[in-house]
Amino acid sequence: MDITDQPVVPLLRLYVAGATNRSTRAITTVRRLCERYLPGRYRLEVIDVYQQPERAREDHIIATPTLLIVQPGPPTAFIGELRPSDWPRIAAALNILTDEE
Repeated sequence: MDITDQPVVPLLRLYVAGATNRSTRAITTVRRLCERYLPGRYRLEVIDVYQQPERAREDHIIATPTLLIVQPGPPTAFIGELRPSDWPRIAAALNILTDEE
């Protein structure tokens, strides 16, 4: 099989600020979203902007939590707390179908 025939495994980066309740909720929400729409077929990087400020600068992160969809491209950012009502927009950015469609 040619490597170009293999599906792209979505790469997501979740930027959080410290070990706060808000950060914990964001991590839990994104993991739930990924397991619902991409069970076992995603890569999630959780980046604490306090521990890795250079990564936040590289990706132009100005607020947390921010979910950055790196692949498939183009990069798309979702800022703020993600609610289940936001999931269809995120799924669309990942180019996947949802139960709502």
